[in-house]
Amino acid sequence: MLRRTLHPLRTAGVLLAGPLAVLTLAAPAPASAAPRVATLVSRQDSRCMDADVSGSTHNGTRIQGWQCNGWANQSWDFRTDGTIVSRHDGRCLDEDIAGGTHNGTKVQLWDCNGWLNQKWTAHGDGTVVSRHDGRCLDLDVAGGTHNGSRIQVWDCNGWANQKWDRR
Repeated sequence: MLRRTLHPLRTAGVLLAGPLAVLTLAAPAPASAAPRVATLVSRQDSRCMDADVSGSTHNGTRIQGWQCNGWANQSWDFRTDGTIVSRHDGRCLDEDIAGGTHNGTKVQLWDCNGWLNQKWTAHGDGTVVSRHDGRCLDLDVAGGTHNGSRIQVWDCNGWANQKWDRR
């Protein structure tokens, strides 16, 4: 008797759960989800974060602001481990720690090694923060901005030159 009672209940449960599972699988990703592969566009002057490819790229290649052009040296892979990897040559965005870090420390490309100076956290407000020292990715605006303006780290201050949109 108990077995007959449970069977209709189990069937009803499957019939109700089936459409819910389909709805769950069909739900779109949130509109605010940032793309994994993207360009970083400065809110200061709408220039893209760019690996300087005026010569061949290597460890130490400078990172700069440049007019967005869609090339691979402006395309970055935001990985779940916090690394930001150049789609141009597979090297990591790297805070140069050779001489210690401070406001104005350069950002460069370097072979990925898993160290904290290659780990970054992108926040919803547009800041990209180094996990090594907590400083923000910063477009140097000291002399005005132009193609080739240096990208560095600086104490986070909320200014537009430290805000980046992922596109």
